[in-house]
Amino acid sequence: MNKKGFLDEIFVSYQGEGVLAGVRQVFIRFSLCNLKCTYCDTAAAGESKASFTAFWKKSIKNPVNAEEVLKLLKSFRGRIHSVSLTGGEPLVQGDFAVELAKGLKSAGFRVYLETNGTLVVPLKKILPYTDLVAMDIKLPSSSGQKGLWEKHTKFLKTAAKKVFVKIVVSGKTRLPELRQAVKMAKKSIVVLQPEYKSDIKKVLNLIEKSGVFSTGVDIRIIPQIHRFIGIK
Repeated sequence: MNKKGFLDEIFVSYQGEGVLAGVRQVFIRFSLCNLKCTYCDTAAAGESKASFTAFWKKSIKNPVNAEEVLKLLKSFRGRIHSVSLTGGEPLVQGDFAVELAKGLKSAGFRVYLETNGTLVVPLKKILPYTDLVAMDIKLPSSSGQKGLWEKHTKFLKTAAKKVFVKIVVSGKTRLPELRQAVKMAKKSIVVLQPEYKSDIKKVLNLIEKSGVFSTGVDIRIIPQIHRFIGIK
């Protein structure tokens, strides 16, 4: 294992979003991201640092190799549901992410990939070593990101049965975009996630007006539960 990468932090907590909300995970937060969404709550992960913290106390120099990361997680085998590769955007550092995911699987961990759903080439390489892919669909009116529809479509097709979709919905979300995103992800579970700074009643009313519940898609409204219980 000689591939090296830049991490932002490693910590243990509970998954706060999506279909696995509430499970205990070790989170490996990657530095760097190819997008800059307006609602991003981990902007610091978009930068590379000279070092990162592991479990709030140990400082480790960047870049780090996969073998060293695996040693840090050894004691958690059998004590967590899975390991979340999150960011930033893990697939920006594709070779390092693949090597780490492969090592995690070999060590007996389940691998949960959190991604913005735009980088198809590294996805193909990491997919054999992942158990579940949590893919964001970035609505232009909510995220400030434009021109991602084609990339999202290719990503969904590639991830196939391993993927579920998260869509952040805010008070600024445009209904045609929401309907387009749900239609695009019709073969997957779709989690509509109220943006944590928005008026949740307004967001719920907006979702009801959109008509997405008449599409036959498996839709679930799940807020960011870690925000409510005050954890990472």
